Amino acid sequence: MIPADHEDRLERLRRRGEALFRDMKRAPPEHRQLMEHAWEEALRATHGALAFPDAASAAALKTSRLDAILCLIERVTRPSSWLDDQAMWFNRAQCCLLDAVSHAAGAAPRPPPPILAVEPIDSPLYVPRARVPAAWLSQATPADLPLPVVLCPGNLLEEPWAWATLFHELGHHLDAARGDTFSVVRVLEEEDDDLGSWAKEKWVGEVIADLYAGMLGGPGAVETLRASLTTTAFSASHPSDADRIAILDAAWTGVRDGEPPQGDRPRDIVARALVNRFQPWQRQLRHDCARPEGPLDSARLLPGTLRLRHEAGTGPEALRKACQEAFTSGHLGRPEWVLTPAHLETLARAMRNLVETRVQPGTESLKVPPVELFVRHDRMSFIGATHGQFLAALREAMKHRTKRYEHIELFALADEPLRELILGGKTGDVLIEERNESLRAIRDYLTRENVPHCIYIYTQPYLFASFWDSERVEARPGDAPPAHIHVSSALWGMDLRSAVGQDLEAPAGVPLPPAMKRLVEALEQLRKMSRKLA
Repeated sequence: MIPADHEDRLERLRRRGEALFRDMKRAPPEHRQLMEHAWEEALRATHGALAFPDAASAAALKTSRLDAILCLIERVTRPSSWLDDQAMWFNRAQCCLLDAVSHAAGAAPRPPPPILAVEPIDSPLYVPRARVPAAWLSQATPADLPLPVVLCPGNLLEEPWAWATLFHELGHHLDAARGDTFSVVRVLEEEDDDLGSWAKEKWVGEVIADLYAGMLGGPGAVETLRASLTTTAFSASHPSDADRIAILDAAWTGVRDGEPPQGDRPRDIVARALVNRFQPWQRQLRHDCARPEGPLDSARLLPGTLRLRHEAGTGPEALRKACQEAFTSGHLGRPEWVLTPAHLETLARAMRNLVETRVQPGTESLKVPPVELFVRHDRMSFIGATHGQFLAALREAMKHRTKRYEHIELFALADEPLRELILGGKTGDVLIEERNESLRAIRDYLTRENVPHCIYIYTQPYLFASFWDSERVEARPGDAPPAHIHVSSALWGMDLRSAVGQDLEAPAGVPLPPAMKRLVEALEQLRKMSRKLA
């Protein structure tokens, strides 16, 4: 990114910050003071970011952090002035995604469009919430509704020449809906060659998302994606950038021209499998690539066209003006809202079910169940992240019990999803180590106390819960403690310990109400999906 781009981005961030605090006059003085202090500190950190020629990477990092702080403050205050100012660009970006989904050839039925959300992240990201098991839906919080989300960095909203990077994330959404990765991996498994990591779904899924970006956005989108790939080496989740570029070039050209690439290298075999999978796109792709320069009548081709102008030296303000003119020229309609009446009805039901989360007194900011629940119940199941708070509460409860627990069951989050959470200010490998230590201590304690128990590792869904005598409740005597279920959710960028939750109870000796019954069914399904520790 050139210095002019950095200065332009910093200036826009400063303007957003000024509008933000103008709209906060009614906020509590102590809150306003804290947020203003955070903003001023962030602004000072950007001073001198471009003082020397080789400071581009440092300037990008400082700008990204400034945007992250501003986004966090905006999410808390939700000022109308910012929403009014940004709504135009938000709607334009959403329209690009909706237009791209409408051109997802071969999809039957057409997958639903994703929701576009703004978050303080460094690059676009796709969250496949559509994969949340349907059994959880009736008790979902707003963050758990089964709606796919493409997360967009705040600064990217006003950089339409870079919106083609959103198409890669949209590609993951279409892939999940159409089953492309599954189909291509099955084909690759039939190859005689040893393809190594290319026979795994993660690597294949990334190059499929790359190809979608090209098919949805045309040649300019391909160039945008190529520019975003540098020299990153391969990892467990992503192939190297060199391989991705080579496969993107070969597969996109092959789909466009109808000629599968030749060769026997792993990258050639993968590209050939992609071309064969996406052959139905050929006619549409040829038509889009042949479009003459002129009125922009397709939203999905707009980012790539602006990218070419950006590379030719056109300034940010002129590019944004061209984008605005294209969307107001009459060729592009206002994007439809993505929520259906059914989604809104589900949301209304979920909001009615939300109650204040019951936590252990003295730990109001932590997800620690009350000791009284440990004391009164005999069979318990816990679905959590690390279970770092579990053992202390259990030991305290054991002081007040006169009989042994019938059974205790724990589900702890697997490595990959656990790395993405924030828990007590900790994240990444630190949480994995905490999980391993807590499970080891819990197992030793339950074994020593002769308590029947079982421990699982699970991957999804991102929904955390505790079940207290909630199974086979009809067979329990009517004077037994009521069945109790607590459910809480992981909200993006929020400490898991303070996430919103809900508590449900039902008397023993009678069937559970439908809402609790579905949660118990989901628990049964989770046991089948999880890995039981020896």
